[in-house]
Amino acid sequence: MTRANPEVSVRGVFRPLRHAEFRWLVGGQMLSTFGDMLLVVALPFVVLRHGDAADLTAMLTALGIARMAGSPLGGWLADRWQPRTVMLFADGARAVVLAGLVVMVSGDGFDLLHFGIGVVLLGTLDGVFLPAYWAVLPALVAEDELAAGNAIGEGLLVFTVMAGTFVGGLASAVLSPTVVLAVDAATFAVSAGMLLFLRSRPGVRTDEGTGGLWAFVKGSKLFLSITLIAGVLHLASAGTMNVALPVLADERSADGQQVFGVLLGTQGAGLLVGTLIAGLLWGFARRGLAAVALLVVHGAVLIVFPQLPGPVAPMAAMFVLGVVAGVLSILAVTILQQISPPEVRGRVMAVFSAVTLGAYPLSAVLVGTVVVGAGAPVAFLVSGVGVLVTAAIGFGQRALRQA
Repeated sequence: MTRANPEVSVRGVFRPLRHAEFRWLVGGQMLSTFGDMLLVVALPFVVLRHGDAADLTAMLTALGIARMAGSPLGGWLADRWQPRTVMLFADGARAVVLAGLVVMVSGDGFDLLHFGIGVVLLGTLDGVFLPAYWAVLPALVAEDELAAGNAIGEGLLVFTVMAGTFVGGLASAVLSPTVVLAVDAATFAVSAGMLLFLRSRPGVRTDEGTGGLWAFVKGSKLFLSITLIAGVLHLASAGTMNVALPVLADERSADGQQVFGVLLGTQGAGLLVGTLIAGLLWGFARRGLAAVALLVVHGAVLIVFPQLPGPVAPMAAMFVLGVVAGVLSILAVTILQQISPPEVRGRVMAVFSAVTLGAYPLSAVLVGTVVVGAGAPVAFLVSGVGVLVTAAIGFGQRALRQA
């Protein structure tokens, strides 16, 4: 593989941090993400205290659907107004909704339905925020720093998720749900304040000269290839990691819950490393072929995973899966940011995020069906074969091979 950029280095991955607006954006998202991880740990116990497992399942499913539904709205608003305005609205609104949940949880008249409506609103606002975040990044860093900006930004957020989950587990043991929700609300309020340090940039109110979103979608084979691959990868991975993996861990070990947690932690470490590697990989030619090769690795690891012996081999496999996912995510987002016209970038990123977010509930259903009918090892096999077929389709696309 030949170098496309001789300046690529580990130090170069951190170059976007020299831009003050980029630091404000990522710093605010690290703070609010940390607060969200406290909520992720506390939420199931709030629901289970007033309901049952069926209520929790319904609420989490509705949360996933709301995130997917909010994404197109966020992309459209980011193009019609400006990404900064959309992010300010989303963060401010999430702070208000969480403050309402604080009042609800701390009072005597708790209503699970009303609490669920608040959680669904949070999910919708999450979906609104994401396309605007991706759409604004190209304006905050130099063009040749975009991949590094995505890499370091995502890497810091992954680290925050890992730290926040750990702290959330400790916080839930000593703090009431009311305090946890209040902390989360405060993080979003501060994050919204940090977004005020981003310069206002006029939104684009017309598609004249480009033919609009659908003209771009229909005319870009690269966009279609990347979105297809991302969708199938999330279909294969989300349900496998969240349904088949815990079942397999429980079947193979007396301490299945502990094993599951260790494996997810190892995957998270790989994801962190993968995002940073992606910043370096961007400087090389034939990134599309590299992505196809990584898909082959991903599919092969899924297929052999149930047969891996002992604790070390499965941990190594999860680390590899995390690395692959981190690299592919950054490559996909950066390419889409670069090939999409500024006037439709928000909606392009919204389509991409809607596909990836929407794959989660569908994957859980499909993989769950396979697990119930044929067992967890078969679910891993089916997912791995699906990824390999997608890699073959991707290799057949000239636009992807030359990306």
